[in-house]
Amino acid sequence: MTESEDDNILLPADEGGRIERIMRALELTQGVEIARRYLAMNAFDGALTMLGLILGGLFTINPLDPTPGFNAIFLAAAGTSIAMAISGFSGSYLAESAERDREVDEMGRAMLTDMSGSMYAKASRTTSIVVAIVDGASPAIAGFLVIMPLFLVPMGILHYQTAFYIGIGICMLLLFLLGLFLGSISKKNMWSYGAKTLLAGILTALMMLLIAWLTGASH
Repeated sequence: MTESEDDNILLPADEGGRIERIMRALELTQGVEIARRYLAMNAFDGALTMLGLILGGLFTINPLDPTPGFNAIFLAAAGTSIAMAISGFSGSYLAESAERDREVDEMGRAMLTDMSGSMYAKASRTTSIVVAIVDGASPAIAGFLVIMPLFLVPMGILHYQTAFYIGIGICMLLLFLLGLFLGSISKKNMWSYGAKTLLAGILTALMMLLIAWLTGASH
């Protein structure tokens, strides 16, 4: 690191608009790569989690009296999405903040100076917040996209089975698109990545079907 780069890290950066400052902070701390990994990984987790809940409802709800079972699955899915958002944000923020604070302290000791008010320290705090938002929002948004048709069942617009099937279709599409996104990042075969993430959804469905059959839980 050159002397001019040292000075840039030490000096606070308040110039530019809010978005520009955030982007500079992410670039300085390699936050873009971290946020991108969290986005793909947690959206994948959120979609598969909702797939498991929907399949559980599809296999176990009594068609003669579906309301109690559907309401339980619906509330469980919505509650899980909310819990993933809160857990992802709080857990990621605490973990990232701890790691960033330690990194800033170690850098300050190595440079024999106080880094707490430096540009890098401010960028680290910004990165912790952005990464936490991505970590919390990505599984929640993916989950709500999958269960979106379920909101139409209480309104009488969709039958519960139809809503479940549409939710499964949305989940499979979302998994495939996440695979394409990962493929574009890796600069490799996008369709291969899409097929792999889609396969994960298919395997989840097959495992749920096998468990339902072995336990006799399906109607």
